[in-house]
Amino acid sequence: MMTATRPVPVGLYHLLTDYECPAASVRVIRMSGEGDAVGSHVHRRSMQMYVALEGSVVVEVDGVETVLKPYEVLAVWPGSVHRASPLDGEAVVANISIPPLGADDQVPVTGAAEPADLRLPRGADADMED
Repeated sequence: MMTATRPVPVGLYHLLTDYECPAASVRVIRMSGEGDAVGSHVHRRSMQMYVALEGSVVVEVDGVETVLKPYEVLAVWPGSVHRASPLDGEAVVANISIPPLGADDQVPVTGAAEPADLRLPRGADADMED
């Protein structure tokens, strides 16, 4: 099941799969060539799991870089600024969003400081209500 409106890609990459069901959405992307990357962005509702499938990928979350090798996973919590890029050459990454990633829940980050009154709690222990 797919909604009519899906998020616009943030960055430069090849979207291989874009699947959605009521509980989650999955995007599989290939980053190849110089300059390919998932650009800095934030989600207000969805948490994500990045899963490296091929090659190694650098995922930066709130300024902390983690290198994922094939079959390694990293959770990204709502409100965390994150981006991803291949470490060497090409990488294929699965991006799982819970709840499904909506078109209005992928906000590019411009580099401007987030206003304190709009800052969301971050991390696994963050207290967030609907």
